[in-house]
Amino acid sequence: MCVAGLLIALVASAQELPKIDHILLEVGDLKKSIAFYHDLLGLEIKSQSKDFAMLQSGNVGVFLSTGHWDWDDKRSANTRPGLGMYPHFAVIDVAATIERAREAGYRIAKEPRKYDWGTEAFVADPDGYVWALVNSRK
Repeated sequence: MCVAGLLIALVASAQELPKIDHILLEVGDLKKSIAFYHDLLGLEIKSQSKDFAMLQSGNVGVFLSTGHWDWDDKRSANTRPGLGMYPHFAVIDVAATIERAREAGYRIAKEPRKYDWGTEAFVADPDGYVWALVNSRK
């Protein structure tokens, strides 16, 4: 292999896979959404304005916006947000987090269930986005 070919191969192998930087959610009430993501789940608020907030969960941002993209059709009133997409938060205690969510008035989509690999439950945020809460067995 020539030097140029070797150099191209080295550069190609050094490229990283793409990473998820953030998830952007359209929300109806920014204050209620911040209560869910910050107060209940403990995400860090990085910045906030009247209609937008940037929160951080480990290495992935969760951004909340009361605006709507002008290039995207608005969903109908009876369509659940995020239909078919179930992002997962790893938490220390699934059952305790679900209980706090219940006490705060959030809809529990699926009660905690134990599997061979750990525990999983599903909770909806104020706009109806359903999130899985998981922890693995120690």
